[in-house]
Amino acid sequence: MAPIACNPNSYSAARRFGRAMRAVGVMACGLGMLQACSGSDAIAPISPISSTPVGQIAGTAIVGTTLDAPVRLAVTGSDQQRVVGARVFWTASDGGKVSSAETITDGNGVASVRWTLGTVAGLQSLTAHVAGLPPVYFGANATADRAAVVRLSTDIVRVTLLGDTVQFSTTVADRYGNAVTAPATLSLEGGSDALVAAGSQFIARNRGTAFIRATVDTASSRLTVLVDPATPVVMRVSPDTLVPGASVVIEGSGFALIPSAVDVTVAGVKATIIKVSASRIEAVLATTYGCLATTTRPVKVTIAAASGELTTPFRTATRIALARGESANILDPGQVRCTELVAPSGATNAKYVVAVINTSVTAAATSGFELRGAGAGAMAGQTATPRLAAQMASITAPSYATIQGVAANARASKAIAQLAAEEKQEAAHDNYLDSQRAINARYGSPVPTWRALAKMKAMNGVAASLASARVPMSLGDTVTMKALYGSCTSGRDIRARVVYAGAKSVVLEDVASPRAGTMDEQYRLIGDEYDRVQYPMMVAKVGDPLIMNAAMGGDGRVTMLFTRYVNDSLPGIAGYVSACNFYPKGTFAASNEDDVFYARVANAAESPSDWRRSLRGTVIHESKHLVSFATRFFYGTPFEESWLEESLGRVAEELYSRTFADGGSWKGNIGYQTTVRCEVYQCDDRPLMMWKHFSVLHQYMRGVDTLTPIGAAASGDFTFYASGWSLVRWAADQYAGDEATWIKDIVRGGQLTGLSNLAQRTGRPAGEMLADWALANAVDDLAGFTPARRELTFPSWNVADVFAGLAGTYPALFVASPLRARAMSFGSFSLPVAKLRAFSSSYFSFEGAQTGSQLLELRGENGAAVPPASLRVAVVRVE
Repeated sequence: MAPIACNPNSYSAARRFGRAMRAVGVMACGLGMLQACSGSDAIAPISPISSTPVGQIAGTAIVGTTLDAPVRLAVTGSDQQRVVGARVFWTASDGGKVSSAETITDGNGVASVRWTLGTVAGLQSLTAHVAGLPPVYFGANATADRAAVVRLSTDIVRVTLLGDTVQFSTTVADRYGNAVTAPATLSLEGGSDALVAAGSQFIARNRGTAFIRATVDTASSRLTVLVDPATPVVMRVSPDTLVPGASVVIEGSGFALIPSAVDVTVAGVKATIIKVSASRIEAVLATTYGCLATTTRPVKVTIAAASGELTTPFRTATRIALARGESANILDPGQVRCTELVAPSGATNAKYVVAVINTSVTAAATSGFELRGAGAGAMAGQTATPRLAAQMASITAPSYATIQGVAANARASKAIAQLAAEEKQEAAHDNYLDSQRAINARYGSPVPTWRALAKMKAMNGVAASLASARVPMSLGDTVTMKALYGSCTSGRDIRARVVYAGAKSVVLEDVASPRAGTMDEQYRLIGDEYDRVQYPMMVAKVGDPLIMNAAMGGDGRVTMLFTRYVNDSLPGIAGYVSACNFYPKGTFAASNEDDVFYARVANAAESPSDWRRSLRGTVIHESKHLVSFATRFFYGTPFEESWLEESLGRVAEELYSRTFADGGSWKGNIGYQTTVRCEVYQCDDRPLMMWKHFSVLHQYMRGVDTLTPIGAAASGDFTFYASGWSLVRWAADQYAGDEATWIKDIVRGGQLTGLSNLAQRTGRPAGEMLADWALANAVDDLAGFTPARRELTFPSWNVADVFAGLAGTYPALFVASPLRARAMSFGSFSLPVAKLRAFSSSYFSFEGAQTGSQLLELRGENGAAVPPASLRVAVVRVE
């Protein structure tokens, strides 16, 4: 017989059933088990044979239903035979019923009954009683009926956090209250968007009421869900000062558990949510803020239309608080768009000079922009007004050739005439230098070729020095030289006479010159000055123009060829150097194989002394080009960029000017009287040198927006000779430990050229140099002002004094303060600049009673929100 399966829900019944089975000797069999029963039909007591309950499961059925098969009981007597006619009494547990409470065993000694189970699910029992014998128990498993009721753990749920899940449970029962194990199917009812289903969970998404329907079979129940988020509370915001694009952490309560449910704005602009919890929000601020004064701004958290906020310091501007004399360079592109000039403490006047600089290093590049302003505090809404209306007008750099009668003194007038001529000369010179760089780049250094020739001659028994193959030129000799300019393979034959043969120079005059043979004294003076003054100065402070001479087999002298070829074929050029002459004839057949520079002869309109006056500066300038070409060839490095090559030529002229009495010294802060004025008035037979520097620098400053120190801004522009000199002079004054060593190093150069070479020598990036140099142009030697940083000065020159002197000498041509600046009061304004040339500056000044912060917003052309990427800002407070 099979053991009884005890249902935990009917544990007590199972125990009763077990005890009864141990106490009775009647064999109980289901209908299908009768054949397995043994013994006679006689009734006989049966003693227990074991302590383990033994019983028979009559079957399994749904509560309240009748078992499929009748329950049967065989009664056996003591003789082991079945007993016929025995009376059996039946009792069902748990409200169960039987077809007859009393039955009689049939002819087979078996009594049977139909058992209808009670309504309690679990193990039920049926007891059979035979008089004089212990009761016999039958068991049956009663299973629950189909679901009739779905019960919820609560009728209503309130959710106070968006993103939280709805918490509830369901129980299912049949019509008798028995638990049904079938799971409930859950679904949302209605059109509410308060909840969203996610698998088997329901998540609160919006404020409102929603209903969840639980269904099993035909039974169902409905749960009401109230999504009612608490008002968020903002308790703390970090960091302590917020900036556009930065991360922010907001702490508080009543937030949400899903980012999409949270809206965070800072100063009214929406932030990007990164991570949320009930008490913490991580977000990133937008980068699209306008230019705002630094103050406290609301940090607002909105959830389901309810908001909480906390004000916290917020800064969109690069905030600058400057004492008088202090300056700041804003070189980070992420900070340049908005600058806030913080008002000085107390009611006081203030004045700032602001330079918007273009850090592009492509000379032809320009960037348009707009500088907008707004005042904060007492200046809010105040409209700025121009302070210096005359300087706000468009200024065109003057052409000296068009100005007549600007000085009563004849010598001063001649200086103007020479400067007018140089406008043409130097523009042409710049283009020519580009062609010389190309020769170097294509053919490289001639040194290996010269060495190979020397080695070949030595192997053939000829002296290794090539000098023995040449006859040094002597005074009075007439020789033929090649004038080379546009080509290295052909040139003009020039017959020239040696008019001076010195220790370091040979001066030749073209015999076809209009004044040939009449100017020997002037040539002698030029050659003598070169030997005594210019060459030693070049070697000591710039470099040796003869560094290649020995390799070429030269005689240790620079050859100066003054020829009408320059006048006739190269109008506008005073002198030049050809790189072709450094190569052997095997490379270029027209090469002179010598250190040569070419210069013009006197024209019919100038006297010999005037010619020498103008050419002395040319000699030192071209000697500098010889140094550069020869040195770069000697070390096998690329030629310098034209703008820096010419700027260093101007530095050589400046060093030459110091050889005259009171001509200045390194970091001597020399002014006008003993330098430029003496050149203009030729007070000691002084040539024009620094006059050219400052008169052209004046042009640059008048048109500073459209000009640049790193090259010609347009055809005919040569202002970069002066502005480039100014930049290099400033760099040497600020960063050279020893002036001569520093200049030699930059002239010698290396693989880096141009601004990269200059940056390498200063140890400062180009943009930083431009910012400091730009401010120095504005405030150096400004009356009553001393900058806090030495980088805002020109230690070698009192530039303001020089310009004031020029204005006094030529009032129709020069002004004492030539720098073009747009001068405004504090307040609101919009100042467009159509084109700012690469590596130059646009200047603005602001002054008056500063009673609040002054905002400066840098925008793109026509007010575009994003300024050009190359623009930066530098500012100094001068009052």
